[in-house]
Amino acid sequence: MNQTILDLEYKTLQVVMKMELQGVKIDIKKCKHTLKQLQKLNISLTNQINIFSKDEVNLKSPQQLHELLFEKLQIQSKTEIVGKNGCYSVDKSHLKKLLGQHDIIQLLLDYRKTESLINFCKQLQQINPVTKRLHGQFNQIGTATGRFSCSKPNLQNIPNVKLKVGETNSLRILESMFREMFVPERGCQFICADYSQIEIRVVTEMSHDKFLLKAYTTKDADGKNLDVHKLTASEVFNIKYSQVTDEQRSIAKSINFGLIYGKTAFGLSASLTEITRKLHSVEQAQEIMDAYFIRFSGVKTCLDSLIAVADSNGYSETIYGRRRPIPQLASSKLSERNAGKRLAMNSPIQGAAADIIKMAMVACDEQITAQNLKSKLVLQVHDELLFEVPDDEMEVMETLVKNTMENVVRLSIPLEVGLDKGHNWAMAH
Repeated sequence: MNQTILDLEYKTLQVVMKMELQGVKIDIKKCKHTLKQLQKLNISLTNQINIFSKDEVNLKSPQQLHELLFEKLQIQSKTEIVGKNGCYSVDKSHLKKLLGQHDIIQLLLDYRKTESLINFCKQLQQINPVTKRLHGQFNQIGTATGRFSCSKPNLQNIPNVKLKVGETNSLRILESMFREMFVPERGCQFICADYSQIEIRVVTEMSHDKFLLKAYTTKDADGKNLDVHKLTASEVFNIKYSQVTDEQRSIAKSINFGLIYGKTAFGLSASLTEITRKLHSVEQAQEIMDAYFIRFSGVKTCLDSLIAVADSNGYSETIYGRRRPIPQLASSKLSERNAGKRLAMNSPIQGAAADIIKMAMVACDEQITAQNLKSKLVLQVHDELLFEVPDDEMEVMETLVKNTMENVVRLSIPLEVGLDKGHNWAMAH
């Protein structure tokens, strides 16, 4: 690890210490109410599942679920692979592939989500008896790419659900309540600042692909920045930018975020099936991938070069010098080498995004200290920073945070930060 990254991590450590000591306030009343609603929904889902099984099934037993789904209900497995116990997988990824075959599949997926949310709700109530705040533990090198991890509880997994007008799905409504539980102290508000498409911007910087550069440097007819996913859709589907449908944009978004991380045609076909609710073959997905890389040749060249460099050096490296060893590239096993290739593409992108968010944390903290402000950074989640800000500092902090984050590094395209405020985290995001 070079000196630049070492210095950055040392400075980040000091900010993380402040953030952990500061903690964040939780609306315990709302948390307990949400927990009760989740427990009621969990019981309801269990009862509905038992109707199909005709008797009680241990929903946490893979073997009993295998017997229920693939023997009793005769659901067709989407894999021929069986485990040591002779059972098909009943994990989330396999269950998703079974959607549409039987109503019990969605019930099982919802049941598992409620189980996870119930556990998370209980963790959020473990506030410090002295400070009356929740103090998460952040590990600034908790992942191989340099991204943060968090424990007790893992706040990186906080649900981020935006409800549509008139939405009635009980589980999604309950998920949307989690960010409402995070509240500022009296006399304060939250400012939430989120980098827009930071990873795709990193790819644009690294590849200088002409179409991605166009997306981030060109205005549309209304004077707004082009939508990178709409532009991708227009190129891949060979249609006008103005004619792109919402579904086509969703497909393009899946491509943009998937292919830059080495998603295979098999993985893309599953994503497309989920988006369109229509079966997409691996061959169809491969055609879309081929069309993407023909149009976005700069991205293809960049990804290929990342693999070549990592293969030669034995490690990947971000544009700021963060390195990650990738011994899989030297493996004699094809599956391990392919996994190494995906890491070689993924790590420099995610790693650079991690570098930038850490630079932003350090720079914002330095500005707050220099201006003798009382505002505090209380959470870091992926590409998002959450500040607790006294009402009389709101105006200065809005300007400080946005300007600092957008100018912490200089790229050939502008960084963009979305900034909102409110009296809970949901309002501020």
